[in-house]
Amino acid sequence: MDASPAPESEHNNNEDDTSSSTSMADRLAKLKQLKRRRATEVEQGNRRDRNLEFQRSKENPRWKAKQERKRQEALKYLEKQEAKDKGEDYERKQFWKYSAESVEAWEEKMQTKAERANNGFTDHAQLAHKKYIKLLQQFKPDLAAYAEKKLEGITRAIQNGEDPTVLTNAAEDLDYGSLVDKPSKAAVDRLAADVQKQILTRETRSRERKEQADDISWINEKNRVFNQKIARFYDKYTKEIRENLERGTAL
Repeated sequence: MDASPAPESEHNNNEDDTSSSTSMADRLAKLKQLKRRRATEVEQGNRRDRNLEFQRSKENPRWKAKQERKRQEALKYLEKQEAKDKGEDYERKQFWKYSAESVEAWEEKMQTKAERANNGFTDHAQLAHKKYIKLLQQFKPDLAAYAEKKLEGITRAIQNGEDPTVLTNAAEDLDYGSLVDKPSKAAVDRLAADVQKQILTRETRSRERKEQADDISWINEKNRVFNQKIARFYDKYTKEIRENLERGTAL
């Protein structure tokens, strides 16, 4: 007699199950849609990045610098024209933008550059001296270590009963240049790095030149450069001899 409400509760449970299954299906469908949208966005972003990278690879890296240089030259020309129209001294007007100290430093730099200018090759001694002066200007001594060594020399001279102001006493001392007095590891590493830098500079400072594929008489890059130097001076004398040797008519 009390079993009449049972069908209504079962119906409600069926409706709840149907609604829950429907909501779950909607969620799964929405999740798939979000995944597809995400995949599409990622693909579009990758395609856009690839296109930008391809465009950058086709551009000349010096083109922007060249355009900027031309723009600066055009602005400078316009400033000169305006100063000329107003009757002003353009060069003197440019100095107003800088302090007296910066102008003096610039003039000193230009004077040093003019003194170090390459006025033509004379001999290897002059070239080596010029290189030495250039490297010496880049040298940064360790003044703290120098002061410490100097104090040790003065102390040693006083202990030996000598005048510490006389430099020859320290130079003639038996402890001068001993095995204990050796450069530090940092100084050795700095020297090695500088030597490697000079080697790299010598190898990369000259522009690439087209190779002569029909006359390969060198075994490495240094030998090729050496052969070229020899050829510039002696080819005009040995050309006929080489041609006779190649033809077999020299004998």
